[in-house]
Amino acid sequence: MLPDPNTLSNEQLAAQCIMPRLVPRDYADEETLRNEVATLIQRGIGGFCVFQGEADATTLLLHELQKKSTIPLLFSADYEHGLPMRLEGGTDMPHAMAMMQSESPDATRKAAEYIANEALTIGVHWNFAPVCDINSNPHNPIINIRSFGETTEQSESHIRAYIEGMQSQHVMACAKHFPGHGDTSTDSHSALPLIDCSKEQLEQREFMPFKIAMDAGVRSIMIGHLSIPALDDSGIPASLSPIIMQDILRSQWGYEGIIVTDALDMHAISKTYSSAEATIACLNAGATIALVPDDAIEALDGLIAYVNEYPAFREVLIRNVSRIFTEKQWCGLESIPSLQPPLESKVMEEHAMHALDIAKRALRIHDPKNNLPLSDDQPFAAFAILGDESQTTLDKAVALFRVMAQSLEQECDFGFINKSITHDECVELSQTINDVNTVILALLMKPQSYQGHIAIHPSIIEAIDVLCKDKTVIALLLGSPYLHECLNADAYVCAYSDALPSLAAAALTLSGRTIGTAWTNHDAGSFSPESF
Repeated sequence: MLPDPNTLSNEQLAAQCIMPRLVPRDYADEETLRNEVATLIQRGIGGFCVFQGEADATTLLLHELQKKSTIPLLFSADYEHGLPMRLEGGTDMPHAMAMMQSESPDATRKAAEYIANEALTIGVHWNFAPVCDINSNPHNPIINIRSFGETTEQSESHIRAYIEGMQSQHVMACAKHFPGHGDTSTDSHSALPLIDCSKEQLEQREFMPFKIAMDAGVRSIMIGHLSIPALDDSGIPASLSPIIMQDILRSQWGYEGIIVTDALDMHAISKTYSSAEATIACLNAGATIALVPDDAIEALDGLIAYVNEYPAFREVLIRNVSRIFTEKQWCGLESIPSLQPPLESKVMEEHAMHALDIAKRALRIHDPKNNLPLSDDQPFAAFAILGDESQTTLDKAVALFRVMAQSLEQECDFGFINKSITHDECVELSQTINDVNTVILALLMKPQSYQGHIAIHPSIIEAIDVLCKDKTVIALLLGSPYLHECLNADAYVCAYSDALPSLAAAALTLSGRTIGTAWTNHDAGSFSPESF
């Protein structure tokens, strides 16, 4: 049984309200990290937010940490489209925008259920999803395909279905990033975004998905690091605002679930506040849990000192811990959980097939000249356009080329292009494909923390102009769908995701094995034929 919060010390209460970062990939190699985690557990920390690592090793680590804790730990993670968002392993589901384009809330519900099942085998009981932001700004650098769509009408049924699927397995869902991060051109990882619209517009657009999430019984809401003068003209972030958390969410909306901040180590917060200051401020303002402070020990020490100095604040912590324990009980964490066996291979295969089905149904094709599928005797050159230089993105490009090579019998050349390409390299590449009439451009560009934008670099634009001159161009949009505005292609295949099933589905359109849906006037305006 979980203890009565009233019987806990100030230190134990404070520790339950802080959720530090845990990076399994670093844990085995860094003694300092292991010591810090051990100290936090000994002091009564409530849980950890799990980041990068390998799935099997992460499972064993979380079980090991549970056994060291007196009170069961609540592990959380960002598994919006599955474990591969953070871990090596699990099923990579298409992104939220692809789920919406598949036009099946039932498929979204099942995808969320499958993600929850896989999270439970890892030991994670809280998934920071779904993203409930309306992606009303096509230049948004951090939401984009993580959102279900550009309007409430597009998003409503999928938000509800995702929450129902996730929580049917007793994994907490989380509606984020309240009051709405969609209409921004700034990444809150780097700086504090400004939402400069009226309260009426917020109520008609940004608020609606979160009210839908509440109606669906979402058990937690994440507050974004956003400056919203129409709601709070003090200039402080929403994640530190009592007006937004207490006055709106608690008092006006009557929300009784967990309120968690976005990660406090993001620059929108950490450039202005220390870990202790941010933690105290967000809990004072109405948050239940301070997520990922930059320095967890400093945050805990500062919070303990604060409650010792202001004893009345102990009642705030007791209310918070009561809510946290309610959720731990709902998740089945009344006692230390046992190690879960991995899912059977036939179950994982079912998950993978469902992901591929969504990816196929989500495809949108604009091919007015009927260039697809490629004829059997049609040689081509394919270039992966890389939005960043990470190994993950490079691995996705390799996986894409592998599917192409397996599904097509034509002669083909594969290459990679990033922003470092020079003019001389472009000319040299163009000479190697002189005899090719068709060029396939696979754009692997999606939201990335701290990147600041989703755009095609000028050096890449130049490379495309050189390589594609006088050739038929087929663009695979494997990430942001808005990049079609930057390309003059003869055909477009939009997957709304760079998940592995989406890469496979897009690649298979070249051979005709996957048939996508043509763009129509019923799709989001940015994707309709009128925009070409």
